[in-house]
Amino acid sequence: MVKKPKAIKTPPSEEELANRLKNVRNKMIIEELDYFVCFDPVNIYYLTNFAFYVHERPFLLIIGRQGPMKFLIPLLEEAHVKDRAIGDLATVNYYEFPSPPGLNWYEKYEELIENDSNVGIEPAMTMEIYQKTPGNKKVSDILDEVRIIKSDYEIGRIVHACKIVSKGHKKLLKMCKPGMAEFGIFQEATSAMTSKIIQDIPKANFKATETTAAVWPPDISHEPHLVPDIFAKMQEGGPHVSIVQAQVDGYGVEVERTFFLGHIPEKAKKPFEIMFNARKIAYDMLKPGEIMSEIDKKVREYISKNGYGDYIIHRTGHGFGITGHEAPYVAEGYDRELEANMVISIEPGIYIPDIGGFRHSDTILITEDSYIKLTKAPETLEDVIIKNN
Repeated sequence: MVKKPKAIKTPPSEEELANRLKNVRNKMIIEELDYFVCFDPVNIYYLTNFAFYVHERPFLLIIGRQGPMKFLIPLLEEAHVKDRAIGDLATVNYYEFPSPPGLNWYEKYEELIENDSNVGIEPAMTMEIYQKTPGNKKVSDILDEVRIIKSDYEIGRIVHACKIVSKGHKKLLKMCKPGMAEFGIFQEATSAMTSKIIQDIPKANFKATETTAAVWPPDISHEPHLVPDIFAKMQEGGPHVSIVQAQVDGYGVEVERTFFLGHIPEKAKKPFEIMFNARKIAYDMLKPGEIMSEIDKKVREYISKNGYGDYIIHRTGHGFGITGHEAPYVAEGYDRELEANMVISIEPGIYIPDIGGFRHSDTILITEDSYIKLTKAPETLEDVIIKNN
């Protein structure tokens, strides 16, 4: 059995970021691009270790075939970039937005790209920046592709982040009892995670760090994306559905569980069993070479065969990395093979109005011949019936 990789808590090395840049440039050559422009702060963070919020002052990372990347930034952020950024990076600043003629960001931008060049841009780029980008423009998913297969360093960071959410989930279950308010659970569990992050990574970047812990009580657990009322109360029985997520200094993971307080209602037993078995079907297929759309298809077929097909409202899984939701996707229509060093969730769900939601989710590492579960929480029906204190 493959051992779980060791947790890593340190910032990326220059070599790590240089390898990411090399991978981008290799794909630029394949796509015959002279430049690639990043607008998405997630992709800029991935290549530079610099995190920021998008606002009216644009940040643009211009990657050429060779030499340092050019980072067009507001003058206001120059010291911030120098403090946080890592790697082969040359900053080009503009004064402010808006600015007098000759000092605007787009005038500086135009000087950094040759007019007759082939320029790759992200799908997320705004129309304003797209229109001011010189050259022959081509929308490309290069960065999404590069991020799909994780380096050993990234896996170590994700392993650490999983320890954080597993700790948060343990605290959440300890807090849950009938009558307990949502905000109390959120406060205690997120505080436990944040404290642990600070202990482990004293210089964590809190523009790339956040924690969430919540429980969907039985009367709303069939609506997985409804935000619970902070005064919502936990209830006897269930199903309750927990969600514990974190971005830990730039690495996103999750662990989620269906659980019951005191006892399991009779009407919840069968859908829990079907969800649990569907999850096993997915796990049994997790190895390099399996097609992700086929995994989702098999899971859906099983759930439908057992009478709950009308209550499937989402895919079986999604990827993790520097965010908590990204490629690859365990979903029909995503006909890509699993590969070693992908990190995904497995979370088939059944959502029945007037009964509730049924979903376990874990963060999973695909290995050379199988998988490793990186998060830890109770799983079996016996273990998810929480006896009242």
